[in-house]
Amino acid sequence: MLITKQELKNKLSNPLPGTASHIKMALQHRIQDFINDKENTQNAKKSAVLILFFHENDTLKMIVIRRSHYVGIHSGQIAFPGGRYEEEDKEIMITALREIQEEIGIPKDKIEILGRLSDIYVPPSNFLISVFVGYLSERPKYKIEEREVDEVIEIPFEDFFKPEVRKEKDFYVNSLKAGSNAPYFDVTNAEIWGASAMVISELLDVLRQ
Repeated sequence: MLITKQELKNKLSNPLPGTASHIKMALQHRIQDFINDKENTQNAKKSAVLILFFHENDTLKMIVIRRSHYVGIHSGQIAFPGGRYEEEDKEIMITALREIQEEIGIPKDKIEILGRLSDIYVPPSNFLISVFVGYLSERPKYKIEEREVDEVIEIPFEDFFKPEVRKEKDFYVNSLKAGSNAPYFDVTNAEIWGASAMVISELLDVLRQ
C-alpha cells in the first residue's frame, strides 16, 4: 500500500470521526468517560503532539518515542513527541513543532504540517491534547533529549492496517495503580495503547474514508 503525502493531506481535510474512532482503542474502564468528557475540557491544560511521517524506499514511516522512566503516569509508554503549551508559543501548533525539536532534534522549519486530527482529553493528567500531522521530506536525523526520551521508533504505517496487529490485554495504569484491559497495536518494537492508540485509530479511519 503506497500512501503519499498528498493523500494524507487530502484525507485530513475531510470531516473527522473523533470520539467514534477514539473509543475503539480506549481502555475498558474509560469508554463511557470519553463519551462524557467534553464537559471536563474547559479547565484542562493545553498540550500538543505531532505525528510525523517520512518516506523511505516508498514506505511511509511514522515516528513514535518511548518515554523515559520517571515518576509520572506516562513513564515508559510509547507516545508521539509533544508536551505542554507555553505562553510564548502563541498558538498550539507551535507547541507541537517546538516539542519535537526539543525531544528528538528534528528542526521545526523542515516539517510540513499536513493537517490535524481531533483533540483528545486525558483525564489522569487533565491535558487536552491537540494532534497535528506533519511530513518530513528527508530521512530524519535524531538528537534525543535523554531525560524525556528513551528511544525513537520508526514504524511502517501500512502495518497498522493489518488486522492481526490489533490485540487486547491488561496494562498497568499508573493513575489507577491497577491493571485495566485495553486494545493495543502490536507493531515494530512497540505496544501502543492508551491515548496514542486512540489517535492512531482516528487516523486510520480518516484514511479509510
